[in-house]
Amino acid sequence: MKRIKVIHVLRSLATGGTENIVRRLIECLDPELFEQKVCTLVRPTAETHVETVSLDCTQYRLEFLVPRLARTLWREKPDIVHSRNWATIEAIVAARLCRIPGVVHSEHGRDLHTLGRQPFRRRMLRRLAYGWTDQVFCVSQELKQYYCRELNWGANRFEVIPNGVNSDQFCPDPHARTELRAKLGVKGKTLVMGSVGRLDPVKDHITLLRAAGMALGRGVDLRLVLVGEGIERTNIDNELARNPDLARRTTMTGDTRNVAQWLNAFDFFILPSLSEGMSNTLLEAMAVGVAPIATAVGGNSEIIEDGQSGILVPPRDPEGICRHVTLLARDGVRRTRLGRKARERVTQTFSLDRMLKRYAEMYCQLVQPRKRGSPVLSRA
Repeated sequence: MKRIKVIHVLRSLATGGTENIVRRLIECLDPELFEQKVCTLVRPTAETHVETVSLDCTQYRLEFLVPRLARTLWREKPDIVHSRNWATIEAIVAARLCRIPGVVHSEHGRDLHTLGRQPFRRRMLRRLAYGWTDQVFCVSQELKQYYCRELNWGANRFEVIPNGVNSDQFCPDPHARTELRAKLGVKGKTLVMGSVGRLDPVKDHITLLRAAGMALGRGVDLRLVLVGEGIERTNIDNELARNPDLARRTTMTGDTRNVAQWLNAFDFFILPSLSEGMSNTLLEAMAVGVAPIATAVGGNSEIIEDGQSGILVPPRDPEGICRHVTLLARDGVRRTRLGRKARERVTQTFSLDRMLKRYAEMYCQLVQPRKRGSPVLSRA
């Protein structure tokens, strides 16, 4: 049986939640049923370990990419083209020009420029492009509702496929916890408060730093760990320079591949984002069993049952984060219970297998809805 060839179109394969979802699809969907490749707009800057073609743009800038995308798709001859987010929306047009059988587009989140209303021109281009797809979906109900309002579309025009996490890879690991806490020099009753994600303004790490500084001022013995790298690094360094006591208690890991090990070192996971689609790092932290505190934005409110499997706070509220950290620092029993319920929530509702099944079913139905049986996942 001929495999279904899927081309995933991304701006780049840099570190990020959307990119990680594509990597999981390539790793886990059955290779006997699916042949997968990534097309990036921006030239890869590091080894990707994923079969990739690139338009080799040295930087993302305003240019008409449809002809270059069309040439690539014509050469690759995929059965399905799956573009993601605004940066790759021209792939929809290119796929239609090449008469690709299945065209999918998905939205995975917003940045600071798209927290409110989008420009009229962008809204109209989205309506036009989305109308040419066979399937368009979002990763959270909140994101779906946002685009329904922006485009004045009915809810039936969008599907929702939530992200999923591998709860066997991201799980409680006492050995990793001991090893990483020793590496941090954490002893006794010191609590580790951490966050994972690219250092980007939309992630609002400054609010987290201010909350940590307040907690220190109220006598909480803590250590702060920020896992990730990005354009906000300079602002974070400047904020730490204004609070030497916090700076001495802060570890910046940069980009790292051992995220699960770092999460195991945490007592609290803090996600202070101004906007989220569906946060992979929040799902991963909860799968590890870390008590999560997150802003009530985007898909966070769909992941966390407030007060049961985590705590939700308003965005840009360092006082709110500090208050909950201070309370949980004094209540180890509740902290442990939140972590246990967080893991249960993820394993029951946001599993990797559930996500993979949704993607596999969608791809199969787009190409041969009546002939193919139930999709299977990779035995690996």
